[in-house]
Amino acid sequence: MKFSKSELDIIYQYAAPTKEETLAGMNEIVPVIKDLLIKAIVENAIRKLEKIPEPECSQFVAATKARFLAERDNSIRQRLAAAKAQEPIMQGMTCQERNAFTRKPAT
Repeated sequence: MKFSKSELDIIYQYAAPTKEETLAGMNEIVPVIKDLLIKAIVENAIRKLEKIPEPECSQFVAATKARFLAERDNSIRQRLAAAKAQEPIMQGMTCQERNAFTRKPAT
């Protein structure tokens, strides 16, 4: 079964150890969602998950959550590495130079 990126985002946010708990969390939010597009995305994700039998569904939810966490951790590592790469450049600067370097230009 194919899930959209938006549906996977919702599954990640409401991922729980079991299919039942995941679906309960997702079903709980449906009545309070005002945005019709988001509501449709959540409802579609629920319908698709309901069609997947256990234990495959719980495994799919766990794998989805693990992938999102890995992507987040990788993003953090990349930003940290970029910041560290800038550090030597910044160390030789005065405070005024650093501020000029890091300040965003006025638009």
